[in-house]
Amino acid sequence: MIDISAAIMHHPRRAERIPALVRACAPLAPAVVADPEPDGRPSPLRTAKRAWAAIAPGATHHMVLQDDVRLVPGFAEQLHRAVSGRPDHGVSLFCLWHTPHNSYLVRRAAVAGAAYAPLSPYEWTPTQAFVLPVEQARALADHLAGIPDEVQDDDEMIVIFCREQGIPVVTTVPHLLDSGHERSLVEGHSDGLRATVYTPGTPWPADGAAGPDLPPGACAVELFDSVCSIRMIYGDPVEHQFPWYWYDACPLMGFDPEAVLDAGAAHLSGLPAGLARTMSEVWAAAYLLGADVARLVPGLPGSGTLTRVALESWIDQGLSTRDREAAGPLRDDCVRLAMAAVRQALSDRRLAHA
Repeated sequence: MIDISAAIMHHPRRAERIPALVRACAPLAPAVVADPEPDGRPSPLRTAKRAWAAIAPGATHHMVLQDDVRLVPGFAEQLHRAVSGRPDHGVSLFCLWHTPHNSYLVRRAAVAGAAYAPLSPYEWTPTQAFVLPVEQARALADHLAGIPDEVQDDDEMIVIFCREQGIPVVTTVPHLLDSGHERSLVEGHSDGLRATVYTPGTPWPADGAAGPDLPPGACAVELFDSVCSIRMIYGDPVEHQFPWYWYDACPLMGFDPEAVLDAGAAHLSGLPAGLARTMSEVWAAAYLLGADVARLVPGLPGSGTLTRVALESWIDQGLSTRDREAAGPLRDDCVRLAMAAVRQALSDRRLAHA
């Protein structure tokens, strides 16, 4: 039987959020763990240490929430189902829309209709809401207690802990919460911290049954500043600023870049010069996503709500400032193009190398 205890990491600047967040957790009754040095240098790690140690007696699992999240309706019931489906895993309930590796792994799962996305063992663990079996939660609390608060980021310490302990980590698709959409208290963390796949009106799992996880591939496709790139999931530092341009790196994924462009020719022909480059990059990103999934789960339609939401968040964070601010329906055009690219790739066998 699954019995989940919970704690909320709390900073006094966000005191007005706590009553609503506690109510949204019901019937769970989370402990509210305040930052012990609220006027000190911001450090999520400082509060996370105490939140991971605040385990209720008799619990089988422990969850730590941050105080700047918005939970889906019926959160506790969906949480219980998610943890029950992967009781020996670390289960994250959220993934930021722009992370180099994990957001792509989530988008792959969304296109495939999977209820969970395995996360990278090298990219920081999404800790906005994270659950561990209680034995591992206690071990994590002990581990974090020995790390100086100046290290600051709990997510970077938790991914190391899970990797070294051999704990597999997944996130729910769709997510069970979204960020509060306000600027982080930690310097250097940008605002606009949105979820990759958030559909509060669609209870988890979206298809009513938890499907198989997709194994992570060697590469992740990135859309950033209106440019499509490819990153190596294993071997490259997560936060390096020099991914490979998609056309050059396409063979690393086993695909012919000219075939990607040929597949989009009918969709991209006749575009004004000012739009052609951006739309070509969106096409390449979405087509490669669909082709990547098609190798693992053939025969998918690629037209569901999760696919659309995953592509919308990709485009919203991936267009350049200039493109986002451009007049006209560019954003909606990009979403339609991306949906068409995914659908075509899922049914196209021309890309795979022999």
